[in-house]
Amino acid sequence: MIAAAFRVMWLSLVRDRAALTMAFVLPTVIFAIFAAIFSGAIGDRIRIHLGLADLAGTATTQRLVTALEAEPSLRIARLDVADEAAAIRAVRRGEVDVALVLRSDLAAPAGTDKAGHDKGSAAASQPVLLIESPSRALATPIALGQLQRALNDALPDVVLSRIVADVERSGKIGPDERAFLDEAFAEQRAKKEPFSFTRLVETRTTASGRGNERVSYYAGAIAAVFLLFAAMQGALSLVDEREGGLADRLAAGPGGLPVIVLGKFLFLLGQGVVQAGLIFSAAALLHGVDVSGHWIGWLVTSILVSAMAAGLALAACSLSATRQQAHLAATFGVLLLSAVGGSMVPRFLMPPWLQQAGWLTPNAWAIEAYQAALGEGAAAALPAWGVLAALAAVGLGVAVGVVGRANFSRG
Repeated sequence: MIAAAFRVMWLSLVRDRAALTMAFVLPTVIFAIFAAIFSGAIGDRIRIHLGLADLAGTATTQRLVTALEAEPSLRIARLDVADEAAAIRAVRRGEVDVALVLRSDLAAPAGTDKAGHDKGSAAASQPVLLIESPSRALATPIALGQLQRALNDALPDVVLSRIVADVERSGKIGPDERAFLDEAFAEQRAKKEPFSFTRLVETRTTASGRGNERVSYYAGAIAAVFLLFAAMQGALSLVDEREGGLADRLAAGPGGLPVIVLGKFLFLLGQGVVQAGLIFSAAALLHGVDVSGHWIGWLVTSILVSAMAAGLALAACSLSATRQQAHLAATFGVLLLSAVGGSMVPRFLMPPWLQQAGWLTPNAWAIEAYQAALGEGAAAALPAWGVLAALAAVGLGVAVGVVGRANFSRG
């Protein structure tokens, strides 16, 4: 009997080529993608997308731009902006992971007016403005580290000019330069005051201050995964009804099977909204995530993400010939979409080609919709909403079309 059972299961797998492919080929594909994700997300292989805006246009800022553009671990994008506000908008929209705005001469001693700025202004004392995004927080220390290395390697005279300015302000200039420098540095360390190099960079964030926006990213990412998983499990009832013979009896009812599919779609949509609400409620209670400022945008996004998950799940199950195919699609398919779409690892940590491939997944658009709706409001989320609505409509249309054709053939 053991051998017979083994033979039956083996023949079932071999005869179902789609299940055979998903059982043996898809795991290898998933491994390759995960390997690409994690190998590109550790060590010196992280290549963040750094935006550069040289508003000062001095010799020292141009030297820094050249040094940063020559750094292989960075992907540099020259921002065509006229002011700091435009650079902040570029980071908020996700055009770059982090931005550096060079707003005055790097070699100017702190507190002086060498670039047309008022004495003591932030632009004069901190010529580099770093703009970060809460959802890509890891890019900030990477950018700062590369900036420091570029200054030390390519602009040591600039760094020295800042140190000399510290010494001049301390009033310790004398005939024995080294002795006075040592004494001045010792005094700085005793006062626990940072040298001017540490004040070169001002960090400004796009966070609105309403709550923990870093956690809100992961709340949206996890919601996308679990809504897809839950929808796929619920849509499996289509296959069970077909294999159990219940579909034949349902087809004889008013409206036939397409009406049944629509009922399932509405149920899965409502279920998804409740699941998203639970996830964001936990984020609010445990991490202070605040959606009250854009609760309408959050609700619309949750409805569209739930509709997208329900439509795609029903389409996948209606196209599956066996329950095994549908189950493998529900497991490996959702894992694959989640990995590439940024639900498991933020996409900016992935290799560039994989970041672009992420836009082909519903997870990336779900995350983008939540980020835009909660960060800037409904207007910013409109493109992502459009994609999610289109995916939901296509998925539902495919499911209704497939079961409708099957209903017609039965009749």
